[in-house]
Amino acid sequence: MASLNILSSFIAILIVSGAIPSLCKSHHHKKHPLPPPTIPPSEKEDTHDKYINSLPKNLIEYIENCTKYLPVKCGEKVLNATLENGNVGKKCCHDLVGMGLKCYKTLVKVYIGLPEVKDKIDSKVVKSNVKKVFKKCVALDKKKQQQHHSPPSPSILP
Repeated sequence: MASLNILSSFIAILIVSGAIPSLCKSHHHKKHPLPPPTIPPSEKEDTHDKYINSLPKNLIEYIENCTKYLPVKCGEKVLNATLENGNVGKKCCHDLVGMGLKCYKTLVKVYIGLPEVKDKIDSKVVKSNVKKVFKKCVALDKKKQQQHHSPPSPSILP
């Protein structure tokens, strides 16, 4: 159950992070502030919870298990990179690669389906960014692995 809280926290953090406006279908928000929400926060939470609770139990369990070792801070960086086409960093890339592409895609798919998100982002752009971010992370992680597995330099003996 703690993992479900992590999933909910992850999704909530991502929404609050302000990453959503960067992938809006229109770019009017750059000139005009967003209007105040028309749905009261309590109703928003209810629709959010309804969506999460409507997901198949085995999907929730899968996400709980596959995201176990992705720290919340790295989750934020990964999602921000996915939404804004940014950088993740070596440590978080290592964690993302360890989590696996299938888990990452599943997590993003659930995120894209959130009622408060689905009409505000271009899912094609997000899905394209998933591939880009993961590919960059695999490359970064390979470099990291090569550095750790490189043979020691020979010592110079007199």
